[in-house]
Amino acid sequence: MIFDMNDAIYREKELAIFDGIIDLIKKGSNVYSITVSEIAKSANVGKGTIYDYFDTKEETISKAILYNIDNEIEDAKDRIALKDDFKGRYYEMLDIVAENLKNKFCTINMLLSVGGFHEFYEYLVNQRHDISQYIYKIEQEIDKLLEIGFEEGVIGIGGNIYYQRMAIKGSISAFISYINMEEYWQGIDIDTAMDLSYKLAIKALN
Repeated sequence: MIFDMNDAIYREKELAIFDGIIDLIKKGSNVYSITVSEIAKSANVGKGTIYDYFDTKEETISKAILYNIDNEIEDAKDRIALKDDFKGRYYEMLDIVAENLKNKFCTINMLLSVGGFHEFYEYLVNQRHDISQYIYKIEQEIDKLLEIGFEEGVIGIGGNIYYQRMAIKGSISAFISYINMEEYWQGIDIDTAMDLSYKLAIKALN
């Protein structure tokens, strides 16, 4: 069976390899020191099978990471879509952001915690892979949010789309700053931080 993810076609054994890699990382393996033998054992495939599908260990791990990021984004989109009003969707975005920042098993957080994304990102760029597709997906969700806000009359119609996107991103970034320095903001709980982030977004868009 063949699966289509991320505009790439992956076979069942490839997906098993991806799942094996992510499972290793979630169990605490350092992404930069995982061996091919460990990947094969975790994926329940032969070591040679990995090289049937991928040229190098770095390519294997990089594609597994992108596959998992794509899954995380699609899961987030599904959650946001369950909310049918501007405020509900905005708060759901904040919930997702908070969960991911606090979740050490989030793919991006796992990478950052073991030395950063630069080594794999450089490899991906060389191989014509581009994480800009994920940025595009996130901006699509922001545009849907804005459209709902316009329809509800919660935010003003018109204006520059770049500014409107930046207003949403800026208000969410302020919330991210709170999450990253929560202990510094004594007397401000997460619900209050969410309310203030929402207030900032509404004010910027009206």
